[in-house]
Amino acid sequence: MFKNFKKKIITQIIILASLVITISQAQGNAVRNLTIYAEPNLFVAFTKIARIYSQNFAVNVSLNFNPSLDFVDEIDSGEPADIFISAHPIFAETMKQKGLIDVYNIGYIANDELILVTSKDNKELPVKFIDNNLSLEEAIRLIDQSKNNIIIDHEGNSSGFFAKNFLQNFTLENLSIFSKLPEDKNSIIRDLTNDPNSYALIFASHLRNAKNLQILARKKDKNIYYRALVIAGDNMEVAREFLKFLKKSQSQKILQENGFFIN
Repeated sequence: MFKNFKKKIITQIIILASLVITISQAQGNAVRNLTIYAEPNLFVAFTKIARIYSQNFAVNVSLNFNPSLDFVDEIDSGEPADIFISAHPIFAETMKQKGLIDVYNIGYIANDELILVTSKDNKELPVKFIDNNLSLEEAIRLIDQSKNNIIIDHEGNSSGFFAKNFLQNFTLENLSIFSKLPEDKNSIIRDLTNDPNSYALIFASHLRNAKNLQILARKKDKNIYYRALVIAGDNMEVAREFLKFLKKSQSQKILQENGFFIN
């Protein structure tokens, strides 16, 4: 059913974005280091959080953003990392089983939800979407009847994993599902700009500042939650301190302001 889905995902890391925040010694204390791996939709929130943490706790913070699968392969290969942040349930459990994380220090930091979106320029939008509060299930069946296209991310990203699992609950006769390939670094939001009559199933946190898109339906799922995992190694003390900072109201407010849900 899924077109263009490539089961074997490449393991070469392509850094989508990297931020290194450095500060000098504070009050005579040596500066410490912290390396964080996180999914791309966390970029804006964690750039802000890391900057505040760095300035207040004399820690050099290196942020790296990529699909979860890429980071799991890197950590398993021995690349230096102190914290891994993802909503992908399989990869988190894989790291537990391999003994790569500190199982006694896992931070549950925020939740997300699946949303169905399309361009505001969609000329083929079914009239039933107008002024109707449809459930996500009803919305998927409606665009299936209309013989439309829907785009989802690849399973190496959390959003692709949850979108695929959700769509597998339906018997879809007319809806064409396009799963992005791992090597395709264009965002789904850009894809919808180029093809305004298509739809996409993404996380709500992906929608920040996407003014050309409209939300058609949404589904809160208590199973979509982000975990911050401390990587087993010599720098666990600093990583544990950062987990505590993520629980503080200042960090939680930044996450909420950037499309995440706080319980």
